[in-house]
Amino acid sequence: MKTADYYMKFKIRRFDGEKSWFDTFDVKAMPHMSVLDALFQIQDEQDSTLAFRYSCRGAVCGSCAMLINKKHRLACRTQVSGISGEKVLGIAKYGPLAKPEIKTGNEILVEPLPSMPVIRDLIVDIEHFLRHYEGVKPWFVGGETLPETEMLMSPRDLEKVKNYAECILCGLCYGACPSFARDGDFIGPAALAKAWRFYADSRSKNREEIVDRVDATKGIWACDEVYRCVEVCPKQVPPTNAITGLMRGTIKHRIKTIFR
Repeated sequence: MKTADYYMKFKIRRFDGEKSWFDTFDVKAMPHMSVLDALFQIQDEQDSTLAFRYSCRGAVCGSCAMLINKKHRLACRTQVSGISGEKVLGIAKYGPLAKPEIKTGNEILVEPLPSMPVIRDLIVDIEHFLRHYEGVKPWFVGGETLPETEMLMSPRDLEKVKNYAECILCGLCYGACPSFARDGDFIGPAALAKAWRFYADSRSKNREEIVDRVDATKGIWACDEVYRCVEVCPKQVPPTNAITGLMRGTIKHRIKTIFR
């Protein structure tokens, strides 16, 4: 016996460059359907103008980061069956403070990532985010001469940095960060986590340069340490831990400078 088709309602925030509004679509639910799959279905069958960003579809590129039911998520790894009808208490910026946002009802609410300019529909401008990332110079700097053998790390040293190499630059941490929402010039969680990845690397030869780049009022000292970035990271990267580590390293660097 053939079962009746089951449809889910998707409420999606739209933006055409001038005005913003919500459209609601009925989506035919399929087994193991992700939110990204649903967006494709809407685009293919109902509204070809719906704009969203994607690439790998496997939680590797970070392109499909967005706000789903008031939570910061990757659309490709968020299962429709897992969030259907969920009630969510979210947090949004309200001037210098925060306010609660409650999502109820059976529809799935999809919105662009907060704290970044919207280009169209669910696509946000990540240029500012990438500029902050580039500003910490996120690459390894070794000695002036190449060693004759590999530059090995002990398992203990590797443990200090391996989680921070998992960042996929999705920007979810920036969308959830109250400090970045308050001031877009804050270097931000992802960039500072990457700075720590190279600062904590036992083979790095430029720790003082890294400290100089992040020791600023818009750098590590702007972090509110509320751990929202840790909460939303899809790869379990703990940016706040990296930031507090850089704070300790900066203080040590200052003390060493005094006694030189």
